[in-house]
Amino acid sequence: MNSYYKNAVTVFGLVLPLVVIGVLAGACLFGVARVNKKYSKAKAVYQQAQAQERQMSQMQKKVAQNGTHLKKWEEMMDRETRGSFAAHWEEAGKKFTSRDFQKAPHHWINQSEGLGQNIKQPTSQVEMKFTGTYRAMQLTLMEVESKLPQLQLDRLTVVPDNSSTKLNFTATFTVWTKK
Repeated sequence: MNSYYKNAVTVFGLVLPLVVIGVLAGACLFGVARVNKKYSKAKAVYQQAQAQERQMSQMQKKVAQNGTHLKKWEEMMDRETRGSFAAHWEEAGKKFTSRDFQKAPHHWINQSEGLGQNIKQPTSQVEMKFTGTYRAMQLTLMEVESKLPQLQLDRLTVVPDNSSTKLNFTATFTVWTKK
């Protein structure tokens, strides 16, 4: 073969096709990598959505299981008033002698100063003061809170009574009401 053609054949017959094939292979690899990256992101989003759907399904099952309790609580919120709240306290306090538990007058605040102040759900706040033993306080709060699920204890202050072995308690509750 003539040396004049040898350079042209080498360049156009061998080098240029290899360069073109290399560029095409690189473009294909780049495209495949890009598609794989998009696929990985889409797969992660899909798996996250599936996990959230499973969690939501589990939560719906729990809500369905608590349906009877929720109906009772809704009924309680419909009929509970400030007077019935005070009646629950009176009833809980009757289980103890005056030596173990003495209730002081309570104080109502129309707007909650606790968690309820930043939420659109209607609330009010009540401050209950009483003197008694620690056990009487625990049992009274347990009974009242179990009968009134719409109560939320915001603050509980315990101070020793100067004249006896009793304690002075101040309990502040947020009372959630129905819209």
